[in-house]
Amino acid sequence: MSTIIHTLPLLIRSSPYDQLDRSMLKQCLQSLSFSEQPVVVIYNQGSMSNDELAQLCQSIGLPFHLLGSENNIGIAQARQKCFEFIWENYPHTDFISEIHVDMIFPPNWYQPLIDYLKESEEPLISPGILTAEGALQPLGTHTEVPTSYDQVCSLLSSCSQTGVMNAFVHPVIHRASILRVIGGYDTRFLRGKQGYEDDSLLLGYLYYMGLRSNWRPKCCLASWVYHATLAQRMSLPNKHLHFAQNEQGLIEQYGANGLQHLQRIYPDSTIFQQLLDTWFTARDNTPSTR
Repeated sequence: MSTIIHTLPLLIRSSPYDQLDRSMLKQCLQSLSFSEQPVVVIYNQGSMSNDELAQLCQSIGLPFHLLGSENNIGIAQARQKCFEFIWENYPHTDFISEIHVDMIFPPNWYQPLIDYLKESEEPLISPGILTAEGALQPLGTHTEVPTSYDQVCSLLSSCSQTGVMNAFVHPVIHRASILRVIGGYDTRFLRGKQGYEDDSLLLGYLYYMGLRSNWRPKCCLASWVYHATLAQRMSLPNKHLHFAQNEQGLIEQYGANGLQHLQRIYPDSTIFQQLLDTWFTARDNTPSTR
């Protein structure tokens, strides 16, 4: 049987968001525990203590590994620490998932995704997601969001269908061997606490797959997960500074070509074309040293 380990960079915000975050965490971990392979590596970035977090996992009966010292070191940094822990301690693990605190999982949600990866050459795959607003992504349709876990699972099951779509959402499952080859998140460039980490990783996969492949990430519509997509960390102070820092790192690492490739990966967004235009404008307005 193929093996999978889940990773969760965890941040519990301070008041007035703390109760919401704690409630989401309990729902997330409880739902994960219903799967046959629920082992999760958690990087704790505060404000919940490690003791509290360990007690919660133990009360649920969830097998876990707890990293971090309750300090917010950043998204890419925490994810990378989880990857490195798995590479060192579970080197034969076949797949690694990235999950978020605002997710709810049906039992064995990962199995159709693993089956797809085993039958394809894709390096990673995402499920479809149901958001708190009732959006079914990447289908672009809407529905009513049930209130109970069983009802949510029933709805997610009814969404299952054959086929894949070009899109990228979280959660995501990586083929562990390829993730290790590309190195995960390069925190030498991603020095801010949030921003562009997914884009940096996708470019790593694109270059691994080869530019001639015109590779794009995909969602497998056989599996569906609830992901509220509350953009939890957007409420943190100084986020624009961290985004700017990671934007600079993204350009330092991948340059103008990287931005062009990201625009192709995300054809419905103009953000990377705007970044490219801004970069060219800044370059052209820089006084010549000649």
